Amino acid sequence: MDKKPLFTRGSHSFTFQFFPETGLLSLWNIGWELQTSPSYYWDGNARFIDNNTIIFQYTISGRGILEIDDRKYELRQHQAFLVTVPGDHRYYYPKEAKEPWEFIYIALQGPTVRDIWERLVRKSGPVLKMEPNSPLIRSLFAIYAETKADRLRDPYVAASQGYLFLLECFRALTEETPPGDPYHYQQALNYIEANYHRQISLDDIAEQIGLSRYSLTRLFKRHVHKPPMHYVTELRIRKACTLLLHTNYSVKKIATDVGYLDDNYFHKVFKRYTGKSASHFRRTGDLSQLYSSKMVK
Repeated sequence: MDKKPLFTRGSHSFTFQFFPETGLLSLWNIGWELQTSPSYYWDGNARFIDNNTIIFQYTISGRGILEIDDRKYELRQHQAFLVTVPGDHRYYYPKEAKEPWEFIYIALQGPTVRDIWERLVRKSGPVLKMEPNSPLIRSLFAIYAETKADRLRDPYVAASQGYLFLLECFRALTEETPPGDPYHYQQALNYIEANYHRQISLDDIAEQIGLSRYSLTRLFKRHVHKPPMHYVTELRIRKACTLLLHTNYSVKKIATDVGYLDDNYFHKVFKRYTGKSASHFRRTGDLSQLYSSKMVK
């Protein structure tokens, strides 16, 4: 009789079926989804198959809602949440949302998840902000890419990846906040996110948040180790990659939508950052490649 596969495939998710009999944590589920229906709704007290599970879910774009006890959180871009099952929480795609909710998640199972969750939440709360190029988020995308490529078929190796992810969680939550002005940094991120599709410059960003060009550049190098306009370019390329994979828009329209009036220049920048042409990426690309490692400069 043929053996069952180690995991079953969905359109964007993988569920591992066999676990090491060690009494320790196991990698249970990992996925990347684009949700557009209010029928996407999970209740932490009604997921019996997922008992003894810790879930980390990271928003790539769009927004979702998390309710814990009597408190409601809006889950925006670059925000993650931590929950355990069973648990008094609900998360879902809001009925009034106007754009898809795109996210990646990982679920670990085992007898110690409640203790791990409590320790993590004491440090961060249930919702935390993480930049996509942070080691923790790159680790998450790397595990997804390894799973998708069928390189985690050994359950012991899969479990070890889960533990490495947890270690990255604890490291991220115990590291000190980078020096600098977090208020102006967040204001700059908000302005860039709202205007990346326009012809914005370093001077525009600096003027908007009330800093000099020098102070703004120093602030970004402290927080993300790159100049502000490099951050803008990476954001534009990631947005373009999402549109290439999830829409039928022409490459020229996508270039315009992410802030490039000259599509020839867009092609050059896109290939420099991803190593592929836009059309080749649309045929063969995988967004996890952009998040699990640093982009080519």
